[in-house]
Amino acid sequence: MKIIHTADWHLGKILNGKQLLEDQKYVLTQFVNQMKVEKPDVIVIAGDLYDTSYPSKETMGLLEDTIAELNIKLHLPIIIISGNHDGKERLNYGASWFESNHLYIRTKLEDIHKPIEINGIQFFTLPFATVSEVQDFFKDKDISTHQEALNSCLEYMSQSIDRNKVNILIGHLTIQGGKTSESERPLTIGTVESVEKQSFKQFDYVMLGHLHHPFSINDNTIKYSGSLLQYSFSEINQAKGYRIVRIKEKQDIEDTFVPIKPLRELEVIEGDYDDVIQERLPIKNKDNYIHFKLSNMSHINDPMMKLKQIYPNTLALTNKTFEINEEYRNIEIKKQDDQSIIKNFYETMTNETMSENQSKKVADILNQIMGKEV
Repeated sequence: MKIIHTADWHLGKILNGKQLLEDQKYVLTQFVNQMKVEKPDVIVIAGDLYDTSYPSKETMGLLEDTIAELNIKLHLPIIIISGNHDGKERLNYGASWFESNHLYIRTKLEDIHKPIEINGIQFFTLPFATVSEVQDFFKDKDISTHQEALNSCLEYMSQSIDRNKVNILIGHLTIQGGKTSESERPLTIGTVESVEKQSFKQFDYVMLGHLHHPFSINDNTIKYSGSLLQYSFSEINQAKGYRIVRIKEKQDIEDTFVPIKPLRELEVIEGDYDDVIQERLPIKNKDNYIHFKLSNMSHINDPMMKLKQIYPNTLALTNKTFEINEEYRNIEIKKQDDQSIIKNFYETMTNETMSENQSKKVADILNQIMGKEV
């Protein structure tokens, strides 16, 4: 059996004010064309098809056109789960009708113990769910971490596992030790979101979404597909594409990563402002999305406008002439999570340490905000 594993399309993504829909349409056209050649038995999309819970009409149209091309015109079965960026109700709309055409959309915990069987292989789906959603589903208030929530879900699934068949899990989560990127939204605030690899021993293979690096972890049976595009400047050295998974039997599963070339890449260029303006620095492509980190430009009026005249897709500009201490302070803030930034701001303004109760209230508020976006 041949399976295509992809995830984290993030359709509708805006990077530094730049709408990436043209780039996404370009890469999805390549993906569809390659599926015509690959002719897989099933395509798995492991969450975060959209970048927001309320995508634009144009964004929804791009997803619908892509899925229609793959599922209706090419007659390819597709399994989709929701990620932490997707709006479950919007993604799940019409799911019951689509199954007759072998388009399986899973967004609810109620379905995690019901495997989708294709060509004798069982696919178990674990769409993204917050800890509180898992608590509510199992009526168990003792569930307080992502690991405990996962354990409860996997135990619930175990009743349906047929040991004589190949069992595959499709999930959207963070494996402990996985390489993260700036564009990945935290799953929750105030709890450890990563889970242990050993949790998945009952499955023959695990296909994951959420982390954008396709080689986020090193494991023979647990794999991320990574995102189809670079979605932050922290991803400039990451390969982007999809995986081909070939299954002959339970003990004979192989996968291959296939890169996809984007319309534009992300580049970070460091150097002297004058060297950039005079085009003396090596740049892969002037039309790429570029973050310039430049020195000696304090005397220049509106340097961003001047850069865009030569490099039209300049998305960020950092002035390296600033004092080192200020630069370090900015970097330190960027690396902190939301709760830490709020905590440090509170302590700076009040000269008091935030209490445990106050920290919990901040975490609850942030989780409520994130819950509305999911």
